[in-house]
Amino acid sequence: MNKYITASLLLLGCIAYIFLSNDTGSARVFVNLITFAGVYGLAAIGINVHFGWTGLLNFGHAAFMGIGAYTTVLLIPHSLGREGVIISTGLPLPIAIIFGLIASALLGLLLGLPTLRLRGDYLAIVTIAAAEIFRLLVRDFENLTGGVYGIIQFSDSLQVYRPNFVDVISTKYDVSSAQLWVAILTWISIVLVIIILSRLQKSPWGRALRAVREDEDAVRALGKNAVWLKLQSFMLGAAIGGLSGIFLVFNYGTVQASTFVPVLTFYIWAALILGGVGSLGGPALGAIIFWVIIAGTDSISRLLFESPDGQQLAGVRFVIVGLLIMLFMIFRPSGILGKKEELLLDVK
Repeated sequence: MNKYITASLLLLGCIAYIFLSNDTGSARVFVNLITFAGVYGLAAIGINVHFGWTGLLNFGHAAFMGIGAYTTVLLIPHSLGREGVIISTGLPLPIAIIFGLIASALLGLLLGLPTLRLRGDYLAIVTIAAAEIFRLLVRDFENLTGGVYGIIQFSDSLQVYRPNFVDVISTKYDVSSAQLWVAILTWISIVLVIIILSRLQKSPWGRALRAVREDEDAVRALGKNAVWLKLQSFMLGAAIGGLSGIFLVFNYGTVQASTFVPVLTFYIWAALILGGVGSLGGPALGAIIFWVIIAGTDSISRLLFESPDGQQLAGVRFVIVGLLIMLFMIFRPSGILGKKEELLLDVK
């Protein structure tokens, strides 16, 4: 019970910090924070299925987010690349999103087939390499993906579904109605995904995944196909990651290869470690706390540098995130909502 009290106090503290540290525009800052926290929280839930449930050390989650985003956007009306080629036809957005999730799951299958027999840091290295290969391929296929110029003018496909109450709220509090709509959809998705995963976790399939995490050899000895179980877990987590990537690019209003860099995966891991590996709600809580800390790096940078530039700000963020992960690994390795007996980041 103490951990839930701690989580509630931290959550309230984060919200209070946002409104107290911003005299003007606090509502805009709050909407921006919950949008990114929702996207990162959803992505962290996907990694949690991989690592918290099955013990798969995936450091290439950005690739799953990217393939989901690119597949979805390319299937709806958009404007492409340096020449601004306009593609005016496409599928309805809900169908395109389904194809995006399928593409992410299939990438998880294709990546998992040759690699899931690896363990620990070997799997981590392969997944990092796979994510970088994906990013470079996307950057080089300019005729299909827009290359470094990316894809734009696709956001209306989501905003046409925006209900009137979102516009009323955005006008009242002077926030972006488009971003608020993305935030609402993201957190609705988080709730639905957590409900589904809660049922799966209590099922025989969920217990089998946890058995694979604890002792894969024992699972094989009991006649279970451990590799197939890991593949299923990899595909499910990849699909959840693909959904988070879709919301991320709709929030930005553009799809760029530079969005899906390795640091994106490590930020998601930081959110997962903060919230608690293996817990259902921990990744979402960790994402909120993580983004409040990220938002606070601006003021810390101004204390260290007179007028910090982008590189100095990024450096401060890396230092803070690194220190945060180190402290949690030392004093609270299971995270805020995680259980010590569940997982101590012990990967075989």
